[in-house]
Amino acid sequence: MHDICAVVVTFNRKELLLECLDALLKQTYALKKIYLIDNNSSDGTHESLEVKGYLAHPQIEYVKLYRNIGGAGGFAHGLKTAYENKHDFYYLLDDDAQPAEDAIEKLVPYLDQKHSAFASAVYNNFELQETSHRGRFDWCDIYPTPQKALPLQEYDKESVEIDMASFVGILIPIDSITRIGFPRDEFFIHFDDTEYCMRLSKLSKILMIPQSIIYHKEKRQEEKIQKSFLWFKKNRIRYDKLWIKYFGRRNSIYLAKRYSTCKISFYFKLFNEYLNLMKDILLYDDNKLRRIKFSTLSYLDGLNELFDNEKAKNILKGFE
Repeated sequence: MHDICAVVVTFNRKELLLECLDALLKQTYALKKIYLIDNNSSDGTHESLEVKGYLAHPQIEYVKLYRNIGGAGGFAHGLKTAYENKHDFYYLLDDDAQPAEDAIEKLVPYLDQKHSAFASAVYNNFELQETSHRGRFDWCDIYPTPQKALPLQEYDKESVEIDMASFVGILIPIDSITRIGFPRDEFFIHFDDTEYCMRLSKLSKILMIPQSIIYHKEKRQEEKIQKSFLWFKKNRIRYDKLWIKYFGRRNSIYLAKRYSTCKISFYFKLFNEYLNLMKDILLYDDNKLRRIKFSTLSYLDGLNELFDNEKAKNILKGFE
């Protein structure tokens, strides 16, 4: 029997979390431990877990952090905590993920093969789709996202070698963690799993088993609003949702600068993108000066490898 644990990170999604935990506890191949990292939820997550008996469950180790350190920080903390107990394999998933009852069991027959990690197939909102959760890296065309979605026909195979598996149903052997370390907590959110898979890919391919299924109940937030200039219309990011975009741009620029094999193409694309963004801010957006400062710093911080995760909100609130 392999000693397999799960690492779950949650923040203010108690209903989805309970469904995730129920699915993990019902696995036909029993998990040794479930490490639940709570990013300081304020929606009554702790109380719900206590009332429903999850905190007393012998399989669950609950850790509530004193502040929200993002998904990247949560997975880094959770994997370090689990690693100290020396399990054989570590199954990482978000709180909005629900593995099928035999998801782990379907992976087990392949675990003696030499791969940097193993992965379930992701069904987004219970449908099989081409999504960036599973893909292969294009080291030349690396910006704005390095991974290219795995074509649907690949899911017809018994197993598929891939480069990238998001932290939604990736199973990592202890040997891989020992060799490459932990996710980078300074990423906060966005591309932390991509960066980790870039390091895993230097060891060997990730093996995805399409018959092992994890359902990702992804819900897109309404972040955009239609704005007009003369007779032109464009969907623009709402000001109150803008802060979250800082991390994705900063982190993706950092990755492209570090890993791109086509640097000239990357910088040309980046420059064009920046000019178009400045034009659209001037033509369509409110709070133009703050948006310009905010966006410019997200580019500069990525290029200069600066990771200040308080900067985004401070700029938009006028503190910087």
